[in-house]
Order: sequence, then C-alpha cells, then structure tokens
Amino acid sequence: MKRNFLIILSILFVQFSFGQNADQLNNQSKELIQQGKYNEAFPILKKSAELGNSEAQYNFGYFLQSGTTGIKDVREAIKWYEKSSDNGFNNGHYAMMMAYGNGEGVEQNSEKAFEYALKCANNDDTTCMRNVINCYLTGNGVKADNSKFKEWIIRLAKLPNPENLALSGNITSARLEIAKFYKKGEHFEQNSYQSYLWYLIYNESKVDFSILKQEDVIKEIKEIEKTLTKEQINNAPKDAEKILGRKLVNISELYKNSL
Repeated sequence: MKRNFLIILSILFVQFSFGQNADQLNNQSKELIQQGKYNEAFPILKKSAELGNSEAQYNFGYFLQSGTTGIKDVREAIKWYEKSSDNGFNNGHYAMMMAYGNGEGVEQNSEKAFEYALKCANNDDTTCMRNVINCYLTGNGVKADNSKFKEWIIRLAKLPNPENLALSGNITSARLEIAKFYKKGEHFEQNSYQSYLWYLIYNESKVDFSILKQEDVIKEIKEIEKTLTKEQINNAPKDAEKILGRKLVNISELYKNSL
C-alpha cells in the first residue's frame, strides 16, 4: 500500500510539472539556463517548444545547433528555428536568415535569406536592417533597388541609439553614410545642406566610432560648413530634428570627441 502511495505521488508530480503551460515551462527552463543547469533545462525547454512557445522553440533549436547538452542535430535545429519564426519570434527570423545565408542545416539560398532578413528588419533589428540595405544595394537575394536602399538606410539611421554599442554602431554608421552620400551625390542627389543635417544627426552618438574616426569627421563637418550660409548653419539643428523626429542632445559637442 505504501509503495502504491509513492507511485501515485510520483505520477502527480509528473502531471503537475508537465501540466504547466508553455510560458511557465519556458520561464522555468530560462531560470535553469541562467544557473548553468542545461541538462535539467533541456527536457523542460523541449516540452515548452512542443507546446508552442516561440522563445522556447528558438532556444531549443539553439541547444540542438550548438550541442550544449551533448545532443547536436543542426537540421532538427533549423526546423525549430522555423517554427519560432513562423510564430513571429525575431531571433527565429534571424536564425533562419543566417541558416539560408550560410547554407547551414539547409541548402544555401540567398532569396530565402533575404525573406527572413526582411521579417527581422521589420522588427527594427539593426543587424537585419543592415543586411536588407546591402541586399537592395547589391542585388543579393532580391532585385537591386536604389529607392528601397534609401528607404531602409534612412529608416535605420532614424532609430534611437540603444546601449549596445555594436547595434548602436549600425545606426550611427548609416547616418554617416547618408551624410557622405549627400556630400558626394552618391545614391542621393548632391546636397551640401542635407549632408550637413545628417552630420549633425551622426553627432548624436559619435561615441560609437574611434577617436581617430571622430577627428576625421569633425574636419569634414568644418569643411562643409564653409560651403553654407550663416542662416543655414543656424537653422540646421531644427531642420535635423525634423528629420530625426526628436531633439538633438549632443549639438554642443559637435567639434569635440566623445569618449
């Protein structure tokens, strides 16, 4: 009788554990992952993924791709990434973009890679946005389209800068590129004033660049100012703010390096 009682308790424990919903199981698996208990997290993560949690589907795919628990199956990982992507999880889009772009776990396909990059970019992921920009410029995976190229690089350049320097650098780089494009008349019609406005916008987060690069850009700003009227220079901050959609906060540091 005592043995049967213990069996019943064991069954109830299993039912309670796996009676949790997908989100609860996903949170439980993340707590275990944070503690480095990967082997304990793995079956819970798998159950959450099977129940449809998009983050768990991505994380389970990552476990399978990396072989974190000693089980490595790249093709199976891609299937879970795809499920995650189908459920709208951005990391799932990113993983599928990389899989098709590199031909890892699937046959390399630049068109498919672009499709997933576009899904990811529409979530304002700066890395994916950069990839979409390059694809429209070079025609890799999609027909080259200068108007789409300009649309996406401006969209990227107008995003707020996140704390992550690598992601922020994608945004600041786009701003500087646009300034130079306007200056040279490349992709955009040559316009010194528009170039200057984008230099002011670049200045908002120039800390993303090295001191030497900042020095070079300060020289470029001073050179372009020589071609503008005093009225243009005075009006430029407000006009740059109209483009950016928010106030400039670093304008007083225009001729200084940011450390």
